[in-house]
Amino acid sequence: MIFEMFVSFVAVLAFAVIFDVSKSELVFCGISGLVSEGIYLMIMRVNNEEAFAVLLAALITTSLARILANIRKVPVTVYLICAIIPLVPGAGMYKTVYGIIASDYHRAALAGIDTIKTATEIAVGIFLVFALPNKIFLKK
Repeated sequence: MIFEMFVSFVAVLAFAVIFDVSKSELVFCGISGLVSEGIYLMIMRVNNEEAFAVLLAALITTSLARILANIRKVPVTVYLICAIIPLVPGAGMYKTVYGIIASDYHRAALAGIDTIKTATEIAVGIFLVFALPNKIFLKK
């Protein structure tokens, strides 16, 4: 689990560099990705319910992104886009397209439904946190 979190940190850090995040924010972007992956892995170990794990990870990392954005005085998207990278269902998208190309429509449909479900959970988690007033996340 620790190794996977470290790999997530490095991957998010590399993505932030590609995304042209300022050097002073790179470590915080990496930490947000590490937290995202860590929450997801912990819930999967305890519960093994992927839907709940993705939703809770999205809720917590969006909250972290809003807190960091207020403290560091940068837009929330700097941290949020980097933080959700470990949660994005890239393998599911690949399996869906591969199933379509291989004419295995049943497998493609199953993978596509799981991918849409995961993407929806990420979006709902982000939406729920952004529905909260900003003063909850302001530093005092």
